[in-house]
Amino acid sequence: MPILYHDVNAVCCQKVEMALAEKDVTYDEKIISLFKNEQYSKEYLQINGRGIVPTFVDDGATIIESTVICEYIEDRFPGPALMPADPFGRASVRVWTKRVDEEIHRSASVLSFCAMFRDRMLAMPREEREMRYANIGDPVREDMYRGSVERGLDSPAAVQSIALYERLMADMEKSLQATGPWLAGSLFSLADIGLAPYFARLHYLGIIDVWLGDRPQTAAWWERLMARQSYRRVIDHALTDAEKQEMSGSGTKLYDRFVEIHRSYLDRAAHSGQGNRFRISAATDQA
Repeated sequence: MPILYHDVNAVCCQKVEMALAEKDVTYDEKIISLFKNEQYSKEYLQINGRGIVPTFVDDGATIIESTVICEYIEDRFPGPALMPADPFGRASVRVWTKRVDEEIHRSASVLSFCAMFRDRMLAMPREEREMRYANIGDPVREDMYRGSVERGLDSPAAVQSIALYERLMADMEKSLQATGPWLAGSLFSLADIGLAPYFARLHYLGIIDVWLGDRPQTAAWWERLMARQSYRRVIDHALTDAEKQEMSGSGTKLYDRFVEIHRSYLDRAAHSGQGNRFRISAATDQA
């Protein structure tokens, strides 16, 4: 039987679990707590030398990287197709999943660190906090997360993350208006699954309306997605009330600042005459 090594409230793990749920795949699960640094344990590093989650082990084969795992699940198991049959449709799905990997995963992580994880980190003894930074193992990511904890939403990475979510949802609105109800048209695909946890994080932080307020197509897409059994089982039902309350509480405290940064970005973009294509690097110059 396949084994999934994952953390319940890790966005990159949730999309793999949703793909498995859509395919109705039975598997064993091993919880690897990121906040307890279990991904760096000797035992887990023997399975995944990069010390990241998720890891999927199937018939002796070990697959890492959540987007790659999702495509493996699509190719490996029967059940509803999660990729279009035609080459262009498959390429279109991969454009969305690539965007998640290159922009949105980092953005969700930064905003999470600015909110709920910041509270946890600041409550730690300084020595433990520094150890966690050191364990990141990537100077660029360490600097980004350190800034998110120390400066919160006033960090350049936070401003950039809000802008990247704005661009994503503007593009989704256009795409859904043209091809809906899903990002691959009539097919619920890995594109929708790939984005689901990153919308869920904004939803539980209580800030998603900052981006969805004037985007009816994307808002309707999100409502349809939340109604799917795979989403309810993997994300909504799997999270405890305490986890939901922590996210909601930390997001509520920062809500007004989210709105302020978002409006500032839109104003600057409008004045540039480039709409939401205003260069994000300029937006990060100010906190």
